[in-house]
Amino acid sequence: MHKPGLCYRIFHPIAKEFQKEKFGLSHQPIDDFFKSQWQTSQKSYLWLLYRWGLAICFCIGVLGSLIQYLSKGKWFIYLTNWGFLLCMYISLFSAILVTIYHFKPDIYGNNSTVLKFYWASHWSVLVLATVITFMYWMFIFPTDNANASDLYNLWAHGFNSILMVLDHMLVAFPTRLLHFIYPLSLGVLYGVFSVIYYYAGGLDPSGNAYIYEILDWSKPGWAAVIVVGCVVLVLVFCFLLFCLYKLRSYIYCKCRNSKLTISV
Repeated sequence: MHKPGLCYRIFHPIAKEFQKEKFGLSHQPIDDFFKSQWQTSQKSYLWLLYRWGLAICFCIGVLGSLIQYLSKGKWFIYLTNWGFLLCMYISLFSAILVTIYHFKPDIYGNNSTVLKFYWASHWSVLVLATVITFMYWMFIFPTDNANASDLYNLWAHGFNSILMVLDHMLVAFPTRLLHFIYPLSLGVLYGVFSVIYYYAGGLDPSGNAYIYEILDWSKPGWAAVIVVGCVVLVLVFCFLLFCLYKLRSYIYCKCRNSKLTISV
């Protein structure tokens, strides 16, 4: 039998991602949403402990940040903090789902709206976290007065994306390229918020008429360029994270085949 060439093996799986049904949020088996790619049993208490450990970790980080930097509600105007808060939300969501699965594994049906919302949420938060980290260290930090070793700075602009990428490499459910629409929608929502905030006379904690200096709507042309650049970044990171998913699947298949070979 003729073995497919390298180009076919690389690009055929990517081409398959652009089928209409890949836009959807249906996946079988639904157990994948409650399990790790790497667990061998149907249920894993280690995975359950990990889920709650991650949730507690993000809860401590977000609550500590709120206590220290709330600044009369200004904490909520920053995309960084939206991303940080969403990391806490999705880690808690994940922990609750896995806990329910441990006690009532048949509670969710094949077309569960909860699981569809969870899948879209997890992907959106993952992409947003990585884009925020890249944007901050490349374009904002060089002109920012923040200390690179400040705990909040490391948490909100580093550890968050590291933990989300780690989670991405541990979960069992797949990644779909056409799901880019979900994180992109979240980014557009923040862009609309920043415009409304500017025209409503909103100020940052230092009294500036912008949230981020690079997203200053008193210079609409430049701000629009930044928005378009962010859209491109979201698409790029969606592809890179899809590649990580493919790497995860490849490593898993190799490990599984090795175990089968040994057992035979």
